[in-house]
Amino acid sequence: MISRQGNLLTDETKAKLTKFWRNIKYLVLDECSMLSKTFLATLSRRIAIGKQKEDGTTCSESFGCALYHPVNMVKDSAEAQLGRTIYEEFSQVVLLKEQVRVTDEIWHEFLCHLRDGHVQENHLPMLKKLDAVLVTPRHSVRNHWNRYALCKHCKDSGQRLFKCSAEDTIGRKPLSDQERTLVQQRAARQKHKRNNQITLADEIELAIGMKVMVTDNIETDLDITNGARGEIVDIILDPREAALPEGCEVKLRYLPSYILVKLTRTRATRLEGLGENVVPIQVKKRSFKISYRSEEGKTLTRTVQRRQYAISRVSVPQMHL
Repeated sequence: MISRQGNLLTDETKAKLTKFWRNIKYLVLDECSMLSKTFLATLSRRIAIGKQKEDGTTCSESFGCALYHPVNMVKDSAEAQLGRTIYEEFSQVVLLKEQVRVTDEIWHEFLCHLRDGHVQENHLPMLKKLDAVLVTPRHSVRNHWNRYALCKHCKDSGQRLFKCSAEDTIGRKPLSDQERTLVQQRAARQKHKRNNQITLADEIELAIGMKVMVTDNIETDLDITNGARGEIVDIILDPREAALPEGCEVKLRYLPSYILVKLTRTRATRLEGLGENVVPIQVKKRSFKISYRSEEGKTLTRTVQRRQYAISRVSVPQMHL
């Protein structure tokens, strides 16, 4: 219920906000330092609307949250300033001193020394036993390294590398050349935004045996969530796919029907005919808008429906510093 398009809300949306926030007393924000100031300001405004009584007053006694800082909404209209003021109202800080992400004691000790720049000689034999490891803060370098590792995997294993482009439609019709250009321009702009919304990739690469990471919440009850990792064990192609051409790399005309991934961890019950921790991953759907001018000079807005798999390759062991 937090729109990026503006602050105007319909009566229907206000009613939904009131119903949603009626009996809620606390709001827990995970990693609030990653929220923008403008988001905090908008969130505060939405909660204020949702907690209003029928006479227009706010039920502040039923929601003891720092987002109810008494700011003059008329005088202080700068979203960033308001968000900063709200952020300063958080008075309780919890410091987590024990990490639970890395369970290997030897690896954890190495990371602690690496962070301080004092790697010990006894760490070298452990590093030499690993496959090629890349430590870099640069996203482009990591992508090139992962790409090379994936090609090497396909060459060594004899598996084909499938390239899968996203399926974009408007009203169930393929995009025109102009619309495809607008989508590409939008994708280029999104790359440079810090607060970029999670989007489905224009193109992904798949291969049996490839290490992958889920990039969206697909089935939270089964641990198939953003960040879950696994390995592709099979790729079931679309029945409409024609006979595949020769070669190591194949560009598919259609997205695969589904992908079988063996997850590192899942609560899913073992499915009949599949191995332990093997689950089918299906295509995700997401929509976004593009705008352009018609021949008459009018601004037209269209909603693009995108279908793509919410996974990405993870070919290189990751070091979390």
